[in-house]
Amino acid sequence: MTKADTPNLQDKPGILSCDFEVRGKIPKEAFELFALAQAKIVGIRGYITRVSEDCYRGVLQGEGKVIEAFKQLIATAGEYVAAIKEFIIKNLKVIKEYTYEAFEVRAM
Repeated sequence: MTKADTPNLQDKPGILSCDFEVRGKIPKEAFELFALAQAKIVGIRGYITRVSEDCYRGVLQGEGKVIEAFKQLIATAGEYVAAIKEFIIKNLKVIKEYTYEAFEVRAM
Protein backbone atom coordinates (compact mmCIF):
# COMPACT_ATOMS: atom_id res chain seq x y z
CA MET A 1 0.00 0.00 0.00
CA THR A 2 1.25 3.45 -0.77
CA LYS A 3 1.14 6.16 1.85
CA ALA A 4 0.39 9.78 1.13
CA ASP A 5 2.55 12.46 2.67
CA THR A 6 0.59 13.35 5.75
CA PRO A 7 1.80 15.29 8.74
CA ASN A 8 2.15 13.46 12.03
CA LEU A 9 -1.47 13.61 13.13
CA GLN A 10 -0.70 12.44 16.65
CA ASP A 11 1.07 15.74 17.40
CA LYS A 12 -1.73 18.00 16.19
CA PRO A 13 -3.68 19.71 19.00
CA GLY A 14 -7.42 20.30 19.07
CA ILE A 15 -10.12 19.10 16.71
CA LEU A 16 -9.07 18.42 13.14
CA SER A 17 -11.10 18.02 9.99
CA CYS A 18 -9.86 16.45 6.77
CA ASP A 19 -11.04 14.96 3.53
CA PHE A 20 -10.03 11.37 2.90
CA GLU A 21 -10.02 8.90 0.07
CA VAL A 22 -9.70 5.11 0.11
CA ARG A 23 -8.83 3.42 -3.19
CA GLY A 24 -8.86 -0.25 -4.12
CA LYS A 25 -11.12 -3.16 -5.03
CA ILE A 26 -13.12 -3.06 -1.81
CA PRO A 27 -16.35 -5.04 -1.25
CA LYS A 28 -19.04 -2.38 -0.76
CA GLU A 29 -21.47 -3.49 1.97
CA ALA A 30 -18.94 -5.22 4.20
CA PHE A 31 -16.47 -2.33 4.00
CA GLU A 32 -19.10 0.32 4.76
CA LEU A 33 -20.24 -1.57 7.87
CA PHE A 34 -16.61 -2.11 8.90
CA ALA A 35 -15.75 1.60 8.50
CA LEU A 36 -18.85 2.58 10.47
CA ALA A 37 -17.98 0.18 13.32
CA GLN A 38 -14.33 1.33 13.46
CA ALA A 39 -15.37 4.99 13.50
CA LYS A 40 -17.68 4.32 16.42
CA ILE A 41 -14.93 2.48 18.32
CA VAL A 42 -12.37 5.29 18.00
CA GLY A 43 -14.90 8.13 18.27
CA ILE A 44 -14.40 9.73 14.87
CA ARG A 45 -17.09 11.89 13.24
CA GLY A 46 -17.85 12.58 9.59
CA TYR A 47 -18.96 10.39 6.71
CA ILE A 48 -17.90 8.02 3.97
CA THR A 49 -19.48 7.58 0.55
CA ARG A 50 -18.69 5.34 -2.40
CA VAL A 51 -17.94 7.49 -5.45
CA SER A 52 -16.90 4.72 -7.84
CA GLU A 53 -16.27 0.99 -7.91
CA ASP A 54 -12.74 1.48 -6.60
CA CYS A 55 -13.00 4.68 -4.55
CA TYR A 56 -14.56 5.93 -1.32
CA ARG A 57 -14.39 9.55 -0.17
CA GLY A 58 -15.47 11.33 2.94
CA VAL A 59 -14.69 13.66 5.82
CA LEU A 60 -13.12 12.82 9.17
CA GLN A 61 -13.32 14.99 12.28
CA GLY A 62 -11.61 14.33 15.58
CA GLU A 63 -8.35 14.71 17.45
CA GLY A 64 -5.24 13.93 15.44
CA LYS A 65 -4.59 10.69 17.31
CA VAL A 66 -8.18 9.57 16.62
CA ILE A 67 -7.92 10.27 12.88
CA GLU A 68 -4.60 8.41 12.81
CA ALA A 69 -6.11 5.45 14.71
CA PHE A 70 -9.01 5.25 12.23
CA LYS A 71 -6.61 5.39 9.27
CA GLN A 72 -4.49 2.59 10.76
CA LEU A 73 -7.53 0.40 11.54
CA ILE A 74 -8.82 0.71 7.98
CA ALA A 75 -5.44 0.37 6.27
CA THR A 76 -4.31 -2.69 8.25
CA ALA A 77 -7.57 -4.64 8.56
CA GLY A 78 -6.79 -8.22 7.61
CA GLU A 79 -9.80 -8.72 5.38
CA TYR A 80 -9.17 -5.49 3.44
CA VAL A 81 -5.38 -5.08 3.50
CA ALA A 82 -4.98 -6.74 0.08
CA ALA A 83 -7.90 -4.77 -1.39
CA ILE A 84 -6.93 -1.28 -0.22
CA LYS A 85 -4.31 0.36 -2.41
CA GLU A 86 -4.28 3.87 -0.88
CA PHE A 87 -5.64 5.79 2.10
CA ILE A 88 -5.13 9.49 1.40
CA ILE A 89 -5.72 12.36 3.83
CA LYS A 90 -5.92 15.88 2.41
CA ASN A 91 -7.14 19.37 3.32
CA LEU A 92 -6.24 18.89 6.99
CA LYS A 93 -7.25 21.85 9.14
CA VAL A 94 -7.97 22.74 12.76
CA ILE A 95 -11.63 23.47 13.51
CA LYS A 96 -13.24 25.10 16.56
CA GLU A 97 -16.14 22.68 16.85
CA TYR A 98 -17.52 19.55 15.25
CA THR A 99 -19.88 19.91 12.31
CA TYR A 100 -20.93 16.23 12.39
CA GLU A 101 -22.73 14.51 15.27
CA ALA A 102 -21.46 11.02 14.42
CA PHE A 103 -19.94 9.00 11.55
CA GLU A 104 -22.27 7.83 8.81
CA VAL A 105 -22.34 6.08 5.45
CA ARG A 106 -23.87 8.33 2.80
CA ALA A 107 -25.36 7.30 -0.49
CA MET A 108 -23.89 8.98 -3.54
